Amino acid sequence: MVNDSRTLEMFNLVEQWQQSGKSQKQFSAGQNIKLATFSYWVKRYKMSNKGDAGFARVELGQGQYLSDRPRIEIDLGDGLVIRIF
Repeated sequence: MVNDSRTLEMFNLVEQWQQSGKSQKQFSAGQNIKLATFSYWVKRYKMSNKGDAGFARVELGQGQYLSDRPRIEIDLGDGLVIRIF
């Protein structure tokens, strides 16, 4: 991240807000932070806790596998399918 100390500071504030029971507007006013700025950090915090942006590590066994059938098939919807042979 560009500024890790700022990110940590703001993420800590987001966690404090979650525990406070206050609205974002009330909490940000008490911290002298613009509501739009605080809402931005709440969104960043939520996105950071979703994991690796939808990617998952897949470990395949070693060796040569020759097959007409895929070992892994991922259906992305809308007719998109990823097949790993």
